[in-house]
Amino acid sequence: MRILVSGANGFLGQQVVKRLLERGYSVRALIRPSASEPAEWRGKVDIFRADLRVNADLVLAFDGIDAVIHAAAATSGSEDSQFASSVVATERFLDAMVRSSVKRLIHVSSLVVYDWARAKGTMDENTPLESDMYVMGPYAIAKIWQERVVSRYAAAHHWDLTIMRPGFIWGSQHAAIAGMGRKFGRIYLLFGPTTRLPLSHVVNCADCIVAALECPRAIGQSFNVVDGDDIRVWRYAREYANRTREGGLFLPVPYRLGLGIAKLASMTSRIFFGKKGKLPSLLAARRFESQFKPVRFSNQKVMETLKWNPPLDFASCLEATYSDRR
Repeated sequence: MRILVSGANGFLGQQVVKRLLERGYSVRALIRPSASEPAEWRGKVDIFRADLRVNADLVLAFDGIDAVIHAAAATSGSEDSQFASSVVATERFLDAMVRSSVKRLIHVSSLVVYDWARAKGTMDENTPLESDMYVMGPYAIAKIWQERVVSRYAAAHHWDLTIMRPGFIWGSQHAAIAGMGRKFGRIYLLFGPTTRLPLSHVVNCADCIVAALECPRAIGQSFNVVDGDDIRVWRYAREYANRTREGGLFLPVPYRLGLGIAKLASMTSRIFFGKKGKLPSLLAARRFESQFKPVRFSNQKVMETLKWNPPLDFASCLEATYSDRR
């Protein structure tokens, strides 16, 4: 099989390409015109250069392709730039796919698409999706819209769609995650220090995506991609501080106290500025919940349906992430 991977040069995309090659697939990597290709791709990966936001000949990318893994998305920038790079780009990409013969699509979404305010006890695939996206930040807005667009196209054109929703994707050079709190100088603010983290190490996440590609039972399904939820904020932050040698003072902040402050700030902003008020994520109640809410995270569905287990345990993930810092 020949697989097209969009966003192939990204943090997750590179690991997906690596795993596909290890499994014997032929890979076409869709990357931006200015992006440099990893040295290990040379002679192994077919490169297709295009900017999904503007290129008019994207249909050529699908020539001879059997399945698509859509991992392209912006993770930073303004609301407009993230929307353009994630949503507008996805619409153009899927418009091209409509004109091809490809029917199999794996879309990489995120846990941010869920309504965290309505998550009770355990977050799984039955948790309601966010309906009021504009109370969230730019990344969440873009990912929610992106998943909606993908689902609409798949339904209209009868594609075999699988949606993957990873938690906090981490790994080498990307170990600082939002859920671990905030670092101000040498001070680490840990919101809900015993809260469980929905970690998805980039190697495990890529392996799970390829497992979904290979499993017919995954068609028409959505999966939360987490390695487990036994690692808590306190331990993750301590490992980060020790292994990066960025030690400092750890200040635990009870989750309810942090959420209360965020709710007060949100209410004050609405009173004085209405819907035009802009708050940092720590002071926006709904965004605060999506980063720090103390719930369990289930990976039962992905394990049972795909017969998948994370290839790396937490100790191995730490070794893979920080080995270059010795």
